[in-house]
Amino acid sequence: MQEGPAGAGARDDAAAFSRLVARYRPELHLHCYRMLGSYEESGELVAEALLRAWRERDTFAGHATLRTWLYRVVTRACLDFLAGRPRAVVRPPRGGPVPAAALPWLQPCPDTLPEQVAAQRTGTDEAVVAKENIALTFVVALQLLPPRPRAVLVLRDVLGWSARETAEALGVSAAAVNSALQRARRAVRDRLPDRRSGRLPTDESAVLRRYLAALDRGGEDALARVLRRAALTARRPDPPDCRRVPAWMNRQPAAAVYTRDPGERFHRAHGLEVLRVEDDRVAEITVFPPGLFTAVGLPPVL
Repeated sequence: MQEGPAGAGARDDAAAFSRLVARYRPELHLHCYRMLGSYEESGELVAEALLRAWRERDTFAGHATLRTWLYRVVTRACLDFLAGRPRAVVRPPRGGPVPAAALPWLQPCPDTLPEQVAAQRTGTDEAVVAKENIALTFVVALQLLPPRPRAVLVLRDVLGWSARETAEALGVSAAAVNSALQRARRAVRDRLPDRRSGRLPTDESAVLRRYLAALDRGGEDALARVLRRAALTARRPDPPDCRRVPAWMNRQPAAAVYTRDPGERFHRAHGLEVLRVEDDRVAEITVFPPGLFTAVGLPPVL
């Protein structure tokens, strides 16, 4: 960095730029999360992308809003990241649906992030923080798309960009965008749970309370009343001396699981369960490792 007045001016400019883009950082983090599927990696990448935006600030000609231009920079950073680190999906041996466990890099997103985006109201469309666009099943379906069609789907269907805007951001034709979008929509639709009409709204907080209460009582009958058959069959027995703390991830109820070994004073992080609820029951439980607790704002020790 330069010394003297020129260096001071550059520092002042960088500080002003940082303040200007800070309000967009949470929604850009959420955008990166959809593209990468990893909460930690997306947080690191958005910081690198904003540094790239500062270096490329001369390319902002004012033809688009600052928010749109930042999304372009961040989307290109995501595509560069994915090109340099190809993802290997561990597919089931006999085909069928790809579970979340088949994506080793997948992490849940704490609800504090979409809540922060919604609270800032920086011109963000409600679709950006809508539950169906953050749900773990949707993020999994995105990860199974090639990176560029994934970007097309997120820009068009989540952010609501036009084909022309998306084409300019990705450096392709509008026709290519429309073609990729149709294929991506079909692929994602085929992987999402059945969304039949006529289902009544579910109080997911109440389902989470019932789930935690059933586990506290330890009765199979109580669990059977709150878990659908597939979730009940797939569920593993709890380790000894286990405690659960309610949490919310991806706009879904979750439980942070802590266990205590014999002779230990404290309960330590054991795993994170994210619940998918359908018709007042838990339809699916996705379990994540304990190393994620600190990253998503959970204490590692009780």
